Amino acid sequence: MEKENEEKAIKYMKQAVAQKTDVICLSESFVYWGEEYKQRQCTLKDIEKYQNFAKENNVNIVLGSVSIRKEDSEKTTNTCFVINRSGEIVHRYDKKYMYKVNKETLKVDETKRTIPRKNKWNI
Repeated sequence: MEKENEEKAIKYMKQAVAQKTDVICLSESFVYWGEEYKQRQCTLKDIEKYQNFAKENNVNIVLGSVSIRKEDSEKTTNTCFVINRSGEIVHRYDKKYMYKVNKETLKVDETKRTIPRKNKWNI
């Protein structure tokens, strides 16, 4: 995970907790913007930081999306986690439909780096 963005996320989450919020929603790819964008992956161990934060601060968290590398692939998932105030992952959604843009000024093909969800994953 990109350390600078992770620190910003925690900082803003603390501000939200101070305002007695019930649910914190982080954006898609919230830890990957900036110079380290191409790394684009984290582990389930990284998610534990957010589970601990939820439990310690009695708040629900929606991690907009993170990229999890599967052991048997060079590709990653585009995964959203919902963490309850007890720090438990109560829902995981892996993006199913990938997009492709092929314009003169912009070319994007998510299938080159992202594994689409074909069935239910174990958390």
